[in-house]
Amino acid sequence: MKKILPFISILLVILTIILTGCSPAKSGQPSAQAPEKNSVLIENNQFQPAEITIQKGETITWINKDAMDHTATGKSFDSGRLKEAQSYQQTFSDAGTFDYICTYHPYMKGKIIVN
Repeated sequence: MKKILPFISILLVILTIILTGCSPAKSGQPSAQAPEKNSVLIENNQFQPAEITIQKGETITWINKDAMDHTATGKSFDSGRLKEAQSYQQTFSDAGTFDYICTYHPYMKGKIIVN
């Protein structure tokens, strides 16, 4: 029994790691949560950041991190339904301010400022 106990303990630790999806951290690796430049995360029923400034010709990428569907909808663009983990890109060719909302949750508001 004494010889089996350490083996069972190690097995339980390995099983816990597998079931929780944990993996050892690798230094120098980018985080999966870190957004790229000009990205807007849709998370916790809000756009993060709610306001972003870009240059003419640059592209914004919206990434839905919520389990529920969302949209990024402005006067001149509409992502359509974005399910969890889906993304949408929009290139802005004209300078100006572009307000947008989620059509499913109109209290979710964002703003793109294009210089």
